[in-house]
Parts: sequence; structure tokens; C-alpha cells
Amino acid sequence: MALTSQQIKTLKKQLLLQIENLPEDKKTEAKRQIESLSPQALELMLKQQEKKQENIFRSIIKGEIPSTKIEENEDAIAVLEINPLSKGHIIIIPNKPSKSSKDIPEKAFQLAKKLSEAIINKLKATSTEIQTENKFGETILNVIPVYNKQLDMNPPRIRAKKEELEEIARKLRVEKPKIELIKIKRENKTNQPLKLKRRIP
Repeated sequence: MALTSQQIKTLKKQLLLQIENLPEDKKTEAKRQIESLSPQALELMLKQQEKKQENIFRSIIKGEIPSTKIEENEDAIAVLEINPLSKGHIIIIPNKPSKSSKDIPEKAFQLAKKLSEAIINKLKATSTEIQTENKFGETILNVIPVYNKQLDMNPPRIRAKKEELEEIARKLRVEKPKIELIKIKRENKTNQPLKLKRRIP
């Protein structure tokens, strides 16, 4: 499938965003290489990323690669995004690959709504956005916290530190209610003599 001029432009823009934090000399060289990429080279790179990304989602589901898990149900798993758009950004991956948003199971959406409430209550976000996203052949859900300003969908992505993700996860994970055992002491009356009512014949 040949890429359209708009797709080429968008891909190059995304690649340029990924090199924002490089040192100036390396950034200049990387920018030159990105600008010189042919449509065929971009398409090949996209296919390679697609294959790799599909494996990442499936590997997260299988537990083959580490992730910061928040919660799961029988149809989906919720993990923290390692390159978040905002603090507490969660991705929800269906257990079975979904090709489009209509293939995403209802329980994945229920999980997204539940975690949206947790983000607002525990991370003090003003609101959240639940968005479907087709990432390299699979459709996933994003639960993106919004804090007092309009959400920028194309900010430079910075990889979150493991400690930071664990701290967020600790706040968001649903605590299971503690079951308290109450011991009831029964009086032992076996030592007392048994009193029977006197019967008159």
C-alpha cells in the first residue's frame, strides 16, 4: 500500500518529535536523515514498527515484557503508558487483538470508565479522555488524564521513570477490602448441673 503525501508528512513530523531531546549536533544529523527518507523507506520502516508493536502488545498480555499493571478483567489488561501524554496515562489492551474499535470488548470500555474515576479521585485530574487508537494493526484504548489545561495530543514524549510509574500505580490500584475476623467467645456451661423441671405424675 503506497503512502499518501499526507501520511508521509505526518510520519516525518512524528519522527521529528522523537528526536527533540537529542543533543543539537545529533539532532541536526537525524533531522537531515528523516527529511531525506523516501516514501518506500518510510513504508518499510512503518511495516517493521507494526510487526514490532504487535509483538509488544501480545508480549504485555503474556507477561513476557515488564509493564506497570493497574488492573485487569477477563477481556482486557490496563497498564501505564511508558511514554505518557500526561501523568497517569493508561493503555487498555484487549486480551484478543482488536482490529477496530467495534472489536473492542465491552468489558474493556467498562475498565476504562472505572479507571477514569480512579484517576479523577486519586490523581486529582480535572477530567479524562477515553480514546481508541489504532497502533500498528491493533486497536487499543487510551485513558488520558487532563489537568487544568487543554490536552496536547502531540507533545514531546518523555519516557517515565520506573519509580514514578510504580508510585502512580500504587495510588490507582483498587484496594481489596480487608476482611476482619471477629472472634465470638461462647460461655462454657457444660460444668453446671443440668436442671430439669419437676414433673408431677
